[in-house]
Amino acid sequence: MVPRALILAGFGLNCDLETQHAFMLAGAEAQRVHLSDLISGRVRLGDFHIIAFTGGFSWGDDHGAGVLLAQRFRVHLGDEIVGFVKGGGLVIGICNGFQ
Repeated sequence: MVPRALILAGFGLNCDLETQHAFMLAGAEAQRVHLSDLISGRVRLGDFHIIAFTGGFSWGDDHGAGVLLAQRFRVHLGDEIVGFVKGGGLVIGICNGFQ
């Protein structure tokens, strides 16, 4: 089985291209996904084995590194992310993508 990795992109995040490339070099199928596509349901977290929260200064870092982005996740995807982890999904966070 080839692991499927979701690489988060959008809203001032960076290193998504490098992260995608690294996962591909490691043998994974890696797909860059914009946060809006995840929130809208166009892309389902349950279709992946790994989620990578990429780094960067989301929302311009005006309100603290990743705080607004974290709120979007909590409000729109909180239960889904908890279920993903409880189901054995792997998570990696880079820089303030994991704060």
